[in-house]
Amino acid sequence: MRAGGMSHDEIAVEFARRYHYRPRAAHRHARGWTQDQAADHINAHAARSGLDPDGTAPMTSPKLSEVENWPLPNNRRRPTPQILALLAEVYGTSVQSLIDLDDREQLPPADLLLINLIETKGVPASAVGSSTRGESAKSEVAPMVDAPSRQQVLLAASALGVAAVLPRSRAVAVPFPAARSSVTPVAEDPLADLREAVTVPAEWSGEREPGADALAEVDARARECHRRYQQADYDGTARLLPAVVRDIEALSAYQPAGADQQRMRRTQAVAYIAAAKLATKSGAHDLAWLAADRGQHAALAADAPALLATARRQIACVFHDQGRLVDAERVALAALDAVTRRPGEENPRDLASARGALLLLAAVTAVRQGERTAARRRLAAAAEQAAVLGQDDNRLWSAFGPTNVAIHSLTAALAFDDPTEAVDIGTRIDTRLLPSALAGRRARLHVDLADGHVRLGDDQSAAVHILEVARSAPQLLRVDPAARTLLTALIGRARGSTAPVLRSVAEQAGLPL
Repeated sequence: MRAGGMSHDEIAVEFARRYHYRPRAAHRHARGWTQDQAADHINAHAARSGLDPDGTAPMTSPKLSEVENWPLPNNRRRPTPQILALLAEVYGTSVQSLIDLDDREQLPPADLLLINLIETKGVPASAVGSSTRGESAKSEVAPMVDAPSRQQVLLAASALGVAAVLPRSRAVAVPFPAARSSVTPVAEDPLADLREAVTVPAEWSGEREPGADALAEVDARARECHRRYQQADYDGTARLLPAVVRDIEALSAYQPAGADQQRMRRTQAVAYIAAAKLATKSGAHDLAWLAADRGQHAALAADAPALLATARRQIACVFHDQGRLVDAERVALAALDAVTRRPGEENPRDLASARGALLLLAAVTAVRQGERTAARRRLAAAAEQAAVLGQDDNRLWSAFGPTNVAIHSLTAALAFDDPTEAVDIGTRIDTRLLPSALAGRRARLHVDLADGHVRLGDDQSAAVHILEVARSAPQLLRVDPAARTLLTALIGRARGSTAPVLRSVAEQAGLPL
C-alpha cells in the first residue's frame, strides 16, 4: 500500500474497514509493527520527550493490547488523553484519528474536552499531564454520565478555550434561531422555506420526471431528516426537509407508474412528522400543528397504526410545548387507546415503541400538572413496554427503551424538586446503551444533570455537563430554553478560569451576556 502512494493514515483507515480493527490497532498495523515493536517505539519516544526519562512506567504488549481494544467488554484500561497524545506522536497521526464513536460515547466528558484541546492547540504528550492514579484501571466500565471529579473540572476549565470546547463550525446558509420567539422576521426565519413547502404545492424538483424509483429516493431522504434531527443537527434538517416535502407532494400528484400507494402515504407521514418535530423545537407551533396533522392523515391513508400514533404524539407535543397540558394529555391518551385497540398488522416492536413513547409523554404531562401518582403509574406502564422490547431502540425515531424510561424518571424527579434523586438516577444511566444516532437525547440528559447539580450547589459538575452539551450537540444550546437558562446561571456564578470558558460557549450559542 505504501508503494501505491498511500499514507499511513490512509492505510489505517483501509485496515479498519477491511479487518474491523479498532483505530489504535489499525494505526499500529499501518506501521507494520507488532505490539512488542510498538511498545519499544512508545517507550523510546517517552524517554526522548522527557515523559518517562527513567523508564519507570514502560508500555508493555499486554498494556498496549488493552489500550487498543478498549472499550470492549471486560477491558478495564481506558486510554487517557496523555496516552492518546503519546500514541499520536509515535504513529505520526492526530489524536482524533485514534478514537471512534465507541470511544467518544464512553470517555468522560473532561477527557473528550482535553482531547479537543490537544488537537486544536497542538499540545505535546509531555505537557498533557496524567490522569488520577488508578483512573484508567477502574474495576468497572464508567457510565458516560459519571459525576466528574474536581480535578477533571479544573483541568477542563483551566485549559480550554472556545475552540477546544466546540467543534469547528461549518458554514451554513441560514442559522437556526438562537431562542424561541413567537414573531420572527421572514428574512431571518430558517423555517421559511419549510413553511412555504408545507403550505404551497410545488412541482417536482428533480431534473427529470419522477420514475418508479423516485419514491425510494425520497423515502431515504425523509429518514435522513429524522437522523439529522436526532443528531441535534437542526440546521441540516432545516436545509433538507423543504425539498423532501415538495418532492413527496409532487409524487402524490404525479403518481408514477408502479408506485406503491401505501408506501407513498407512509413516506408522507415520515416527512411531515420530521417537519413537526423541527417546528416544535423552534417554537413555530402553527407550522408544527399543520405538519403533524398532515402526518396523521397520511398515516391514516397508509393504514399504519404505529406511525399514526407517532404523528398524533407530535400533535400532543405541540399542545404540551404551548402549556396546554389538558389538551396534550387528552390527545396522547386517545392515541394510546387507539393503537392498543386497533394495532392492525404492524410490527409488534413498532407498536410497543409507539405506546411507550405516548406513555412517557403522558407521564411528563402529569408531572407538569403536579399529578405524582399518575406520573408514576404511566412511567411504570412505559417500563412494561420497554420490557417488551428488551433493549434500547429507536423504532419510528422514538428513542424508546429502558434507558429513555430512566431518563424520564430523572426528569420527573427534577420537576418534583428532588435533585438528589435526579442526580442519583443519572449516575446509574448508561447512555452507551442508546442507539448511536441519539446524540440529541444524550445531550438533553446532560442538560437535566446540569440542572440537578446546580440545584445541589455543585456548579463545577454542572459546568462539565454543559460543556459536554457544547461539544456533542452545540446546536441544542441555541434552541433549548432550559440549557440556555442553566448556562446563564452558571456564568453569573462562575469564578476563575471557568468563567471565560462558559462565556465563550454562550457566545457561540448566541446567548446575550
